[in-house]
Amino acid sequence: MSSYVGGHTSLLSQDDCQIAIDDVMYEEFTRNSVPGYLSAQDSWFFKTDSIDTMAFIYDEDSNVGEFNETGEQEEVISTSTRIGNTKTKRVTKYTKQIPISWEAFKTSQKGKRDAIGQQVGDRARVTQDHQAIINTYGDFVAGSVNTTPDGDATASDSHTTLTGVTVDNLETGALNADSLWTIVQSLANQKAQDGDSGSHTFDAIVTPFILYKTARETLGSPLAPFGGENQLNIFETDYGQVMLKSSIYLGSTYNTASNANTTYTVLGRNHKVLRKVLSGLETSMLEPKYTDNDTYVMRAKFTEAHFPATWTAIASSNGTV
Repeated sequence: MSSYVGGHTSLLSQDDCQIAIDDVMYEEFTRNSVPGYLSAQDSWFFKTDSIDTMAFIYDEDSNVGEFNETGEQEEVISTSTRIGNTKTKRVTKYTKQIPISWEAFKTSQKGKRDAIGQQVGDRARVTQDHQAIINTYGDFVAGSVNTTPDGDATASDSHTTLTGVTVDNLETGALNADSLWTIVQSLANQKAQDGDSGSHTFDAIVTPFILYKTARETLGSPLAPFGGENQLNIFETDYGQVMLKSSIYLGSTYNTASNANTTYTVLGRNHKVLRKVLSGLETSMLEPKYTDNDTYVMRAKFTEAHFPATWTAIASSNGTV
């Protein structure tokens, strides 16, 4: 049906409207994170790649092990890796449907359209961060959402390597210099799946937001924090490049796990906290002629999974004394 637009503000086409809203939405969805805040889009803390199936199959492997000493003309020993503890993780689809009035699509309503795009992008980002964090770092000790392929919580005192070695990567103690040093040693001494040294370095620490100040002071004070002996603080002198991230979703306001406000985690660079993406944030638009109240209907969705593929290069403390 044709419409008279002479002397009035013309309507944007459906495609133009969706593009206008999407541009604002994507800008908000992909905004840079505030320094210190943990985000699902931080590819160091969430190893991210794309998949094309609804489920991802993963397992633990014993890796190639340390090199062997080999003399002149001696046979080179071949290493056979061992694979075990297979698990499957399905992706989850996150959706939102928003009605948008016919009037909002007039060019004079750009501010309203921008507001819709901003809100959708922001809520998509909030949902993504919330779900990714609560399903991984927020569940490491409890193991109520995701367990590692050996069946234990990510942080446990009873992990078993594929060669039968018991590994304990769950510590106790409130966050301070001494307990942090204990958990850093736990990470450094952690055995790999083949029973050899995992050779994990202390590269990052993740805390609930309530512990951010304590963690920052512990890591960054020139002298040993919270004491008067003027001792050097090794975390500042020797570990000055350690990354610190925190999140409100790790604290008790959003996390129902026991000791949520005191639990923290240290990681090495070879950790396997994964984010598998089937589809990024995408939208579709239903025209008013298909609705009963003369509105456009916008649908937005993204589909992904978040989980720890194994416990190696991870150690957590529940913060209890």
